[in-house]
Amino acid sequence: MYMFLLILSAADLIPNVEAKSSFVSSSCDSGNWGAFLSKNCSGGAFCDYLYALALRANQTGHIFFTPNKQRKYSSKMKANDKGLLILIGGSVGLFMVIIFSIMILSQRRNTPITPLDKHACKPALSALLKDSEILEVSIEEVYAATNNLLDLNFIGEGTSGKVYRGILSNNQHVAIKKIKKITEDGFGETFIREITSLVRVRRPNLVPLVGYCENESESFLIYELCPNGNLSERLYGEGKFLSWIQRLEITIGCARGLRFLHTFHEGCIVHLDVKPTNILLGAKFEAKLSVFGLSKVMNLGESCLSSEVRGSFGYVDPEYQSNGKLSTASDIYSFGIVLLQILSGRKVINMNMKKPMPLDKIAKSVTNNGSTLEFADPKLNGEYSVEAFELIFEVAVLCTGTKQQRPDIRQVEVVLQEAVRISMRMKGSSPYNSPDLSEIP
Repeated sequence: MYMFLLILSAADLIPNVEAKSSFVSSSCDSGNWGAFLSKNCSGGAFCDYLYALALRANQTGHIFFTPNKQRKYSSKMKANDKGLLILIGGSVGLFMVIIFSIMILSQRRNTPITPLDKHACKPALSALLKDSEILEVSIEEVYAATNNLLDLNFIGEGTSGKVYRGILSNNQHVAIKKIKKITEDGFGETFIREITSLVRVRRPNLVPLVGYCENESESFLIYELCPNGNLSERLYGEGKFLSWIQRLEITIGCARGLRFLHTFHEGCIVHLDVKPTNILLGAKFEAKLSVFGLSKVMNLGESCLSSEVRGSFGYVDPEYQSNGKLSTASDIYSFGIVLLQILSGRKVINMNMKKPMPLDKIAKSVTNNGSTLEFADPKLNGEYSVEAFELIFEVAVLCTGTKQQRPDIRQVEVVLQEAVRISMRMKGSSPYNSPDLSEIP
């Protein structure tokens, strides 16, 4: 037995003997290999070697007859020990974070909302509206004006709420929007943002705010009523029609509204939701931009990183959607889509094709095939200036290109005004409201 062991380990017999043969007596049943081997050891170098093996066995639970195997196993054990420490430390850290989070949430849940919390924004809002012409309307008058929000008076629904037609006590015809409840206090971010924007920016091409109403459970915004509805109804409604000159006037009105927002002296305002349903038409089909609940105020010429992407499907700038970087170029993209809709009479996604395709992609494919006029709305029946059509089509495609390709709103407005001049020269005169071409920056 002994000779076999010595021969077996003769090549590598270099034990790491760090302790003497004396060992605390114990049985192998208790896992103490040193005691088990020392009971049968007759002493001397061989006994010391067995003792070294036993010492390693106590540490690892294995017996190795070569130091190479010992070193390999020892390295593995050290790596396992390190991993185990990291796992234990991470688990303890995670446990502490969970406990801390539960304590914070519990504390917040148990903190009652005081009346001051519910109306924290009201003093600031009152100060903002102090010298304005905007009315504070009672909740009773809102319900009386709309016949208790009767479905018959329902006009439409936007991103921030449903809109109803109504008549105030002073006989003014208005559009009343019920703001969706966003926060627990019912006095949502959209409500404040839209009032703040509309108080500061009052222009002919922006729908004016007439009044507001809020209580603990409901919030309303009251606008001037535009009698000819919105652009979407006129483009796609059954029996509805817009002439070429009317379409040009609408594009000019939208561009002027955006230019005012983008160059506002107190801070550039990005609308973020330019689309046909948010372009309202006055008595003479003059365009007015509406809905500022998603708008963002920034310094002129700057871009910012947004934590959430705002806007409507089909009109959101793809670059803003992918990287969250917001600038006026995002409105230019949306306006480019609207221009393509005005030219073609098509919706933002063509569902009649075998493979549904976004409108900007259709426009780019038309450009590549050299068949621009095939893009024209059949309702126009050819009654438009080809030169003006191609001019607007070209700028619309640029607006929906990459951010670097897009013109700013001043450049777009100049092109649109040139298209109007070309069309008026061709027609000689127009039976419709002639656009004011004097307002070129």
